[in-house]
Amino acid sequence: MKAEILLVTYAPDFDFTSYTLRSIAKFGRGFAGITIVVPYRDGELFKPMAEKYGCRLRLFYEAAGKGFLHHQVVKCEADLWCPKGTDLVVHIDSDCVFKEPFSVDTFLRGDRPILVRERYADFTHYPARASWQKCVEHALGVEMPWETMVRHPGVFWVGMYREMRTWIEDRHGYPFTQYVLLQRNEFPQTFAEFPTLGGFALGVGDWRDRYAVVTRVVTPSEYWRDRGIRPLDRALDGKPIGETDYNLFGDDVSSHGGLISPVQYFWSRRGVTAEIRSKLEVILS
Repeated sequence: MKAEILLVTYAPDFDFTSYTLRSIAKFGRGFAGITIVVPYRDGELFKPMAEKYGCRLRLFYEAAGKGFLHHQVVKCEADLWCPKGTDLVVHIDSDCVFKEPFSVDTFLRGDRPILVRERYADFTHYPARASWQKCVEHALGVEMPWETMVRHPGVFWVGMYREMRTWIEDRHGYPFTQYVLLQRNEFPQTFAEFPTLGGFALGVGDWRDRYAVVTRVVTPSEYWRDRGIRPLDRALDGKPIGETDYNLFGDDVSSHGGLISPVQYFWSRRGVTAEIRSKLEVILS
Protein backbone atom coordinates (compact mmCIF):
# COMPACT_ATOMS: atom_id res chain seq x y z
CA MET A 1 0.00 0.00 0.00
CA LYS A 2 1.54 3.30 -1.13
CA ALA A 3 0.92 6.30 1.11
CA GLU A 4 1.97 9.77 -0.05
CA ILE A 5 2.40 12.70 2.35
CA LEU A 6 0.78 15.85 0.93
CA LEU A 7 1.70 19.31 2.18
CA VAL A 8 0.00 22.40 0.72
CA THR A 9 1.78 25.54 1.83
CA TYR A 10 3.02 29.01 0.85
CA ALA A 11 5.74 31.57 1.51
CA PRO A 12 4.49 32.92 4.88
CA ASP A 13 4.74 29.37 6.26
CA PHE A 14 8.18 28.73 4.78
CA ASP A 15 9.91 28.42 8.16
CA PHE A 16 7.20 26.15 9.54
CA THR A 17 7.39 23.97 6.43
CA SER A 18 11.13 23.52 6.89
CA TYR A 19 10.57 22.22 10.42
CA THR A 20 7.73 19.96 9.28
CA LEU A 21 9.93 18.37 6.60
CA ARG A 22 12.81 18.09 9.03
CA SER A 23 10.55 16.23 11.46
CA ILE A 24 9.35 13.85 8.73
CA ALA A 25 12.96 13.12 7.78
CA LYS A 26 13.83 12.44 11.41
CA PHE A 27 10.81 10.41 12.49
CA GLY A 28 8.92 9.17 9.40
CA ARG A 29 9.32 5.75 7.80
CA GLY A 30 7.58 3.72 5.13
CA PHE A 31 5.98 6.43 3.00
CA ALA A 32 6.11 6.41 -0.78
CA GLY A 33 7.13 10.07 -0.85
CA ILE A 34 6.28 13.67 -0.05
CA THR A 35 4.47 16.05 -2.40
CA ILE A 36 4.58 19.79 -1.71
CA VAL A 37 2.14 22.09 -3.52
CA VAL A 38 2.69 25.86 -3.46
CA PRO A 39 1.51 28.86 -5.51
CA TYR A 40 3.58 29.55 -8.63
CA ARG A 41 4.91 32.78 -7.13
CA ASP A 42 6.57 30.75 -4.33
CA GLY A 43 8.08 28.02 -6.49
CA GLU A 44 11.66 29.31 -6.56
CA LEU A 45 11.60 29.87 -2.81
CA PHE A 46 10.61 26.27 -2.05
CA LYS A 47 12.69 24.56 -4.74
CA PRO A 48 15.89 24.21 -2.65
CA MET A 49 13.90 22.91 0.33
CA ALA A 50 12.12 20.34 -1.82
CA GLU A 51 15.43 19.16 -3.27
CA LYS A 52 17.01 18.94 0.17
CA TYR A 53 14.29 16.63 1.48
CA GLY A 54 13.64 14.74 -1.74
CA CYS A 55 10.10 16.09 -2.20
CA ARG A 56 8.05 16.46 -5.35
CA LEU A 57 7.30 20.14 -5.83
CA ARG A 58 4.06 21.03 -7.65
CA LEU A 59 2.82 24.53 -8.46
CA PHE A 60 -0.62 26.06 -8.97
CA TYR A 61 -2.03 29.46 -9.90
CA GLU A 62 -3.69 30.79 -6.77
CA ALA A 63 -6.94 32.71 -7.23
CA ALA A 64 -6.52 36.35 -6.20
CA GLY A 65 -8.13 37.13 -2.86
CA LYS A 66 -9.15 33.50 -2.34
CA GLY A 67 -5.88 32.00 -1.17
CA PHE A 68 -7.19 30.11 1.86
CA LEU A 69 -10.04 28.56 -0.11
CA HIS A 70 -7.85 27.72 -3.07
CA HIS A 71 -5.46 25.81 -0.82
CA GLN A 72 -8.48 23.80 0.34
CA VAL A 73 -9.34 23.08 -3.29
CA VAL A 74 -5.85 21.70 -3.84
CA LYS A 75 -6.17 19.40 -0.84
CA CYS A 76 -9.47 18.12 -2.23
CA GLU A 77 -7.67 17.45 -5.51
CA ALA A 78 -5.06 15.27 -3.84
CA ASP A 79 -5.59 12.53 -6.44
CA LEU A 80 -4.45 14.99 -9.12
CA TRP A 81 -1.36 16.23 -7.30
CA CYS A 82 0.02 12.99 -5.83
CA PRO A 83 1.86 10.47 -8.05
CA LYS A 84 -0.05 7.82 -9.98
CA GLY A 85 -0.23 4.59 -8.02
CA THR A 86 -0.84 6.33 -4.69
CA ASP A 87 -3.33 4.44 -2.49
CA LEU A 88 -3.57 6.70 0.56
CA VAL A 89 -3.04 10.44 0.96
CA VAL A 90 -1.60 11.59 4.27
CA HIS A 91 -2.42 15.29 4.78
CA ILE A 92 -0.22 17.34 7.05
CA ASP A 93 -0.30 21.11 7.53
CA SER A 94 2.90 23.12 7.74
CA ASP A 95 2.30 24.16 11.36
CA CYS A 96 2.16 20.52 12.49
CA VAL A 97 5.50 18.95 13.43
CA PHE A 98 6.08 15.28 14.18
CA LYS A 99 7.56 14.71 17.61
CA GLU A 100 8.12 10.93 17.68
CA PRO A 101 8.63 8.00 15.28
CA PHE A 102 5.72 7.21 12.98
CA SER A 103 4.93 5.16 9.90
CA VAL A 104 1.95 4.45 7.68
CA ASP A 105 0.82 1.83 10.21
CA THR A 106 0.53 4.54 12.88
CA PHE A 107 -2.58 5.78 11.09
CA LEU A 108 -4.12 2.42 10.18
CA ARG A 109 -6.03 -0.35 11.89
CA GLY A 110 -5.36 -3.37 9.75
CA ASP A 111 -5.70 -2.12 6.19
CA ARG A 112 -8.13 0.70 7.02
CA PRO A 113 -7.12 4.32 7.70
CA ILE A 114 -8.32 5.65 11.05
CA LEU A 115 -10.99 8.35 10.80
CA VAL A 116 -11.61 10.06 14.13
CA ARG A 117 -14.93 11.82 14.59
CA GLU A 118 -16.46 14.04 17.28
CA ARG A 119 -20.07 15.17 17.64
CA TYR A 120 -20.81 18.73 16.57
CA ALA A 121 -23.34 18.79 19.41
CA ASP A 122 -20.50 18.42 21.92
CA PHE A 123 -18.86 21.76 21.13
CA THR A 124 -21.65 24.24 20.50
CA HIS A 125 -19.73 26.44 22.96
CA TYR A 126 -17.18 27.00 20.15
CA PRO A 127 -19.38 28.55 17.42
CA ALA A 128 -16.72 28.87 14.71
CA ARG A 129 -15.92 25.17 14.74
CA ALA A 130 -19.57 24.19 15.18
CA SER A 131 -20.45 26.28 12.11
CA TRP A 132 -18.67 23.80 9.83
CA GLN A 133 -21.59 21.40 10.26
CA LYS A 134 -23.75 23.67 8.09
CA CYS A 135 -20.88 24.08 5.62
CA VAL A 136 -20.51 20.32 5.23
CA GLU A 137 -24.23 19.69 5.01
CA HIS A 138 -24.64 22.42 2.41
CA ALA A 139 -21.77 21.09 0.29
CA LEU A 140 -22.80 17.44 0.47
CA GLY A 141 -26.57 17.70 0.85
CA VAL A 142 -26.68 15.13 3.66
CA GLU A 143 -27.13 15.43 7.40
CA MET A 144 -23.77 15.14 9.12
CA PRO A 145 -23.62 15.14 12.95
CA TRP A 146 -19.89 14.27 12.96
CA GLU A 147 -16.89 16.58 12.71
CA THR A 148 -13.75 14.90 11.37
CA MET A 149 -11.03 17.56 11.53
CA VAL A 150 -10.01 16.04 14.83
CA ARG A 151 -6.35 15.15 14.47
CA HIS A 152 -3.52 15.47 11.99
CA PRO A 153 -2.64 13.88 9.76
CA GLY A 154 -5.90 13.21 7.97
CA VAL A 155 -5.61 10.03 5.90
CA PHE A 156 -7.97 9.28 3.00
CA TRP A 157 -8.24 6.80 0.14
CA VAL A 158 -7.07 8.43 -3.09
CA GLY A 159 -10.11 7.14 -4.98
CA MET A 160 -12.48 9.13 -2.79
CA TYR A 161 -11.45 12.65 -3.86
CA ARG A 162 -12.81 12.62 -7.41
CA GLU A 163 -16.05 11.02 -6.21
CA MET A 164 -16.50 13.78 -3.62
CA ARG A 165 -15.84 16.55 -6.13
CA THR A 166 -18.26 15.02 -8.62
CA TRP A 167 -20.90 14.61 -5.91
CA ILE A 168 -20.66 18.30 -5.02
CA GLU A 169 -20.68 19.34 -8.69
CA ASP A 170 -23.80 17.28 -9.39
CA ARG A 171 -25.54 18.72 -6.34
CA HIS A 172 -24.75 22.38 -7.07
CA GLY A 173 -24.57 22.40 -10.85
CA TYR A 174 -21.14 23.94 -11.39
CA PRO A 175 -17.45 22.95 -11.11
CA PHE A 176 -16.08 22.02 -7.70
CA THR A 177 -13.39 24.71 -7.77
CA GLN A 178 -15.99 27.36 -8.54
CA TYR A 179 -18.20 26.14 -5.71
CA VAL A 180 -15.38 26.42 -3.17
CA LEU A 181 -14.05 29.77 -4.40
CA LEU A 182 -17.53 31.28 -4.10
CA GLN A 183 -17.41 30.67 -0.34
CA ARG A 184 -16.20 33.02 2.37
CA ASN A 185 -12.38 33.20 2.40
CA GLU A 186 -12.04 34.76 5.86
CA PHE A 187 -12.28 32.80 9.11
CA PRO A 188 -14.60 31.14 9.74
CA GLN A 189 -14.69 30.00 6.13
CA THR A 190 -17.90 28.58 4.68
CA PHE A 191 -16.09 25.59 3.23
CA ALA A 192 -13.90 23.27 5.30
CA GLU A 193 -11.89 20.64 3.46
CA PHE A 194 -11.21 18.02 6.14
CA PRO A 195 -14.70 18.05 7.68
CA THR A 196 -16.13 17.72 4.16
CA LEU A 197 -13.80 14.87 3.21
CA GLY A 198 -14.60 13.08 6.46
CA GLY A 199 -18.30 13.79 6.09
CA PHE A 200 -18.26 12.30 2.59
CA ALA A 201 -16.48 9.21 3.88
CA LEU A 202 -19.07 8.76 6.63
CA GLY A 203 -22.24 9.75 4.87
CA VAL A 204 -22.03 9.19 1.11
CA GLY A 205 -21.65 6.01 -0.93
CA ASP A 206 -19.89 2.94 0.42
CA TRP A 207 -16.70 4.54 1.77
CA ARG A 208 -17.76 4.23 5.43
CA ASP A 209 -16.70 0.59 5.71
CA ARG A 210 -13.26 1.30 4.28
CA TYR A 211 -12.30 3.40 7.31
CA ALA A 212 -11.68 2.41 10.92
CA VAL A 213 -13.98 4.98 12.50
CA VAL A 214 -13.25 6.18 16.02
CA THR A 215 -15.91 8.13 17.91
CA ARG A 216 -14.74 10.51 20.60
CA VAL A 217 -17.58 11.75 22.77
CA VAL A 218 -15.46 13.55 25.35
CA THR A 219 -14.18 16.40 23.23
CA PRO A 220 -12.07 18.07 22.13
CA SER A 221 -9.16 15.93 20.98
CA GLU A 222 -5.48 16.79 21.40
CA TYR A 223 -5.69 18.78 18.16
CA TRP A 224 -8.20 21.26 19.56
CA ARG A 225 -6.95 21.33 23.15
CA ASP A 226 -3.60 22.54 21.85
CA ARG A 227 -5.46 25.46 20.29
CA GLY A 228 -7.00 26.49 23.59
CA ILE A 229 -10.41 24.88 23.07
CA ARG A 230 -11.78 23.27 26.21
CA PRO A 231 -14.38 20.49 26.52
CA LEU A 232 -17.78 20.86 28.10
CA ASP A 233 -17.96 20.22 31.81
CA ARG A 234 -19.49 16.75 32.03
CA ALA A 235 -20.29 17.25 35.69
CA LEU A 236 -22.50 20.19 34.73
CA ASP A 237 -24.33 18.68 31.79
CA GLY A 238 -24.96 15.39 33.58
CA LYS A 239 -22.98 13.13 31.28
CA PRO A 240 -20.46 11.03 33.18
CA ILE A 241 -17.01 10.41 31.77
CA GLY A 242 -16.19 6.77 31.39
CA GLU A 243 -15.52 3.90 29.03
CA THR A 244 -18.97 4.21 27.49
CA ASP A 245 -18.01 7.65 26.18
CA TYR A 246 -15.82 6.01 23.56
CA ASN A 247 -16.76 3.79 20.67
CA LEU A 248 -13.45 2.45 19.43
CA PHE A 249 -13.85 -0.28 16.84
CA GLY A 250 -16.76 -1.79 18.76
CA ASP A 251 -15.88 -2.31 22.42
CA ASP A 252 -12.10 -2.13 22.08
CA VAL A 253 -11.57 0.60 24.66
CA SER A 254 -8.00 -0.57 25.21
CA SER A 255 -7.01 0.81 21.80
CA HIS A 256 -7.74 4.39 22.86
CA GLY A 257 -4.19 4.95 24.09
CA GLY A 258 -2.85 4.23 20.62
CA LEU A 259 -4.79 7.12 19.13
CA ILE A 260 -2.57 9.86 20.53
CA SER A 261 -1.17 11.66 17.53
CA PRO A 262 2.63 11.81 17.05
CA VAL A 263 2.19 15.46 16.04
CA GLN A 264 2.88 18.67 17.93
CA TYR A 265 0.41 21.35 16.81
CA PHE A 266 1.20 25.04 16.51
CA TRP A 267 -0.64 28.13 15.29
CA SER A 268 1.01 29.52 12.17
CA ARG A 269 -0.59 32.96 12.19
CA ARG A 270 2.40 34.71 13.74
CA GLY A 271 5.00 32.51 12.10
CA VAL A 272 7.81 30.74 13.92
CA THR A 273 8.26 32.92 16.98
CA ALA A 274 11.30 32.67 19.23
CA GLU A 275 9.27 30.63 21.73
CA ILE A 276 8.01 28.23 19.07
CA ARG A 277 11.48 27.91 17.53
CA SER A 278 12.89 26.94 20.92
CA LYS A 279 10.24 24.20 21.29
CA LEU A 280 10.87 22.95 17.76
CA GLU A 281 14.60 22.70 18.30
CA VAL A 282 14.03 20.63 21.43
CA ILE A 283 11.67 18.28 19.55
CA LEU A 284 14.10 17.85 16.67
CA SER A 285 17.38 17.78 18.62
